[in-house]
Amino acid sequence: MTTPKDPASGTAPRRFHKSGTIKVNIEVMSWLKDDFGHQSWGKLIVEETVSPGTSIMDLAHLLADKYPEFGRKAFTDPKQSFFDYCAVILNGRFLSAQAELNTELKEGDNIKLSPGFYGG
Repeated sequence: MTTPKDPASGTAPRRFHKSGTIKVNIEVMSWLKDDFGHQSWGKLIVEETVSPGTSIMDLAHLLADKYPEFGRKAFTDPKQSFFDYCAVILNGRFLSAQAELNTELKEGDNIKLSPGFYGG
């Protein structure tokens, strides 16, 4: 059986959960897991339920409220870009511009947070 598609866009409709919420998955990689209180070598995948219209940056602030060490390192220095602290990968694509953090999340989006990359 196939999922019905919206005739206007040709895409499957969003699947909303209770009260119009959507679910996204966040994989926290490498030493960033420590900032989420995860002390194991295993994967850390967090599922978050957010409202439609929530951006990646909104999600980052939500995570900062839940995980204070993450929030302290990601947002304390106003001269520091969020990308200075960590790289953001949305559905397999590295985000590189600050404006991309305003991207609205969709049901089932996969976000990876990785330590920032440096080099020359």
